[in-house]
Amino acid sequence: MKNLLLPILCTLFLSACSPHPGTGKWKADGENSLGIAKLTVAYEGKAVFTSTKPDPAVWHCFWNAAEKQTVNLACTPSTDTEAEQHFVFSVQDDGIAELSRNGQRIGLFIRIEGNPAIQ
Repeated sequence: MKNLLLPILCTLFLSACSPHPGTGKWKADGENSLGIAKLTVAYEGKAVFTSTKPDPAVWHCFWNAAEKQTVNLACTPSTDTEAEQHFVFSVQDDGIAELSRNGQRIGLFIRIEGNPAIQ
């Protein structure tokens, strides 16, 4: 029994969770309706981006995994901290991600190098 238990325990401890495909630093792939240049989805459940349209704002978000390649973002703009808005960020099989709100595409994003930590 000891001979069987040790390999099972080692396997459990060595297996690790991989990060969600949505986590990382992303840059806009072309223009988008909110004027977002970059988006950061951090490992600890936070995200941040800056919009320039229609009014400049910094958006602070909390995210949760909705599906294997999709996260839901609950975001608050710096211009109105009482107005929470919900976004969906989905990474497609080709690695390009789409940010949408209310089923409408806001823009496309591509992953860039860098630590997605939010300061």
